[in-house]
Amino acid sequence: MADLRTKYLGLELKNPLVVSSSGITGSVDGVRRCAEAGAGAVVLKSMFEELVVSGAADLDMAILQSGHPEAAEYARAELSMQLGPMPYLRFIEEVLGKVDIPVIASVNCTSPRWWVPYSRDIESAGAAALELNISHFPRGGDHEVRDIELMYAHIVDEVCARVRIPVTVKIGPYFTSIEQMVRDIAEAGAKGVVLFNRYYTVDVDTELMRFAPAMTFSSSADLQLPLRWTGLLAGRVPCDIAASTGVHDGISVVKTLLAGASASYLCTTLYRNGISYLGNIRSELESWMDDHGYASIGDFRGVAAGSSGNADVLLHRLQYLKSLDEAAKYQV
Repeated sequence: MADLRTKYLGLELKNPLVVSSSGITGSVDGVRRCAEAGAGAVVLKSMFEELVVSGAADLDMAILQSGHPEAAEYARAELSMQLGPMPYLRFIEEVLGKVDIPVIASVNCTSPRWWVPYSRDIESAGAAALELNISHFPRGGDHEVRDIELMYAHIVDEVCARVRIPVTVKIGPYFTSIEQMVRDIAEAGAKGVVLFNRYYTVDVDTELMRFAPAMTFSSSADLQLPLRWTGLLAGRVPCDIAASTGVHDGISVVKTLLAGASASYLCTTLYRNGISYLGNIRSELESWMDDHGYASIGDFRGVAAGSSGNADVLLHRLQYLKSLDEAAKYQV
């Protein structure tokens, strides 16, 4: 039987199937079901700074409106237990008591001052690793492009200097130089990078005439972008790479590993097919390895770049010309 064990962020995973931060991993029961279905690791649903700040403002207003000094005094004494990261930390502790796979916490902040204290608290709660979900939407004008990129590296540096658990960073594809971004993040101390974040999108409601959230599930075609950049970066940057977005089945996982990824993040396919589908994905990966004579994942990770011969051509500019050649075959 194929050996599916792999290392990601220095953690021993029984397989490369990592369930992404999502509603699926937002409850103890959801995480438990992922572990029972065969996940190698889980990334807990992110702790968002906006929710913490909003909760603090709501409670403070309730205290002011109560009109009872004793109630206000009691509430403020309990403030540190009710706000901040405490509910999230309790969630981590509960999860750790139910599963025996690595649990990666996730934090998403907008104010630089919160990254470090939240990260320390998460480490203290026992998380095996920490995923920083850094997303800054530049509006132009006041910020130079390089300043924004360096902000990411600065946040990583601040966090990595103060925690001992491995840190990975989930980034989007919208940078002037993705390779330079990943190098900056790795040099700042990150042990891994996740390619790529799937940002929430918007639509326009033509009846209400206002913006509305849009469906953000991925398609299998979305895998092409992380595959390309995994192939370009694997072995060239000093950190692990996890492929995310468009990984829908076992063959998708095989592709990410052949490109050089250490782990594959799963989300949309579990919403569509159920958490138990993790078993199908694992079986498909095992079958492919058996059919191709591979005993372990390390035997074929990154092979695509070496065996293609023309990988550089396909991954860089001439890929466009090749696509035109392929499209010409279907002209009528």
